[in-house]
Amino acid sequence: MSLPIVTLKNDEQWDCHQCGFCCRGSIVPLSKEDEERLRSQNWQDEPDYQKLRFMVPHRRAASSFRLAHRDDGTCVFLNEDGRCRIHAKFGLEAKPTTCRVFPMQLIPHEKHAVLTYRRACPSAAADRGTDAKQNLPLIKRLVKDGWLKAEPINPPALKSGESRDWKTIRAVLEIVGEVLRDERYPPVRRLVHALQFSHNMEAAKTRSLSNDKVVELAHTLAEWMPEESRPFFEERKSPTTISKVMFRLAALSCARLHPLYRQTATWSARAELVQTSWRCCRGTGQLPRFDNVFPAARFEELENPIGLKRPEIYIPLNRLIETSSESFLYAIANRAGWSVSDSIRGLALLFPIGMWMLRWSSCGREPTVDDMLNIVVALDRSQGYQPLSGPLQRWRLSMLSLNGELERLVVWYAR
Repeated sequence: MSLPIVTLKNDEQWDCHQCGFCCRGSIVPLSKEDEERLRSQNWQDEPDYQKLRFMVPHRRAASSFRLAHRDDGTCVFLNEDGRCRIHAKFGLEAKPTTCRVFPMQLIPHEKHAVLTYRRACPSAAADRGTDAKQNLPLIKRLVKDGWLKAEPINPPALKSGESRDWKTIRAVLEIVGEVLRDERYPPVRRLVHALQFSHNMEAAKTRSLSNDKVVELAHTLAEWMPEESRPFFEERKSPTTISKVMFRLAALSCARLHPLYRQTATWSARAELVQTSWRCCRGTGQLPRFDNVFPAARFEELENPIGLKRPEIYIPLNRLIETSSESFLYAIANRAGWSVSDSIRGLALLFPIGMWMLRWSSCGREPTVDDMLNIVVALDRSQGYQPLSGPLQRWRLSMLSLNGELERLVVWYAR
């Protein structure tokens, strides 16, 4: 049975402004109905597609397909004007379901599903457009017709090896959300509060506690966090060398998801990535230009305080964290096997990565809102990107959580 569908209390806005970013580097899986519809459109008869495949096998499922890419990573149906050829020739209804609804996404909760916007779309990242409530009729119709699913799922584990029912997990996630949206504190402070909450919840002996006692403990821990987090801001201690290495490698993976980065499978592109990865491990000297998106910069420049910038520059990054926490997207979508504790760490890491990428992308000049919007697109994409949502990333976050290193990273790059 389908769940009722609602929107966030703090409404989101979006309209398609035909930037074409979603058609660059995105993996678009196809349902059986999508495949049949594309085949019936006879693209193989078009001159441009007689020697070019428009569907290729999807690695995640042997029997399924996804839309093919050109050599530069763009969708085979993206035309010279930055528009979708399927849409231009047959209309919106003829496109694959993922393309029809993006950046809208349904996140199942205990008793309802939340309609939210993925901020991998620059217009959604900027909250440019109409309220999400106006898209509810469309989404409900797609669910009713079977194109989308709004079905209950199992809740994530509370922490490694400890599962709880949906009611308990929802209560804990709502408490974390209140911490992350507490306007009494700046965003960086809220993130450290959430990390300390996660650390203390992980350390607590909760296995013998009832569900009600776990929720009661979560409320108590949330009240302690302002005092627990104070030393990180008083010391502003630099993270260790090994922590910075793991951090930079994760940040480099995010940089590859930048909407202006050209994903090419050439040997020169592979060599550039290997060279940049090696430089990130060393962390000294010159960081080379990265595909004309990120300029050449010295690592020392990326460690320096960025200084106070115009407040509107930080809004897209703050909104990413706020809406992810309210919708539960960070804890549920595309991260099978992650516990609530893992997901809090993953969400918190997005902040210092975003600030590091802002330093790199604007090295030698003043950063702009557009710089941050493109970075938020990359950060949101990372939440479903296998290298940053699989076992390696969970291990990396676990290592960074030791001795408060993750908190230090958040505070260090917020300077």
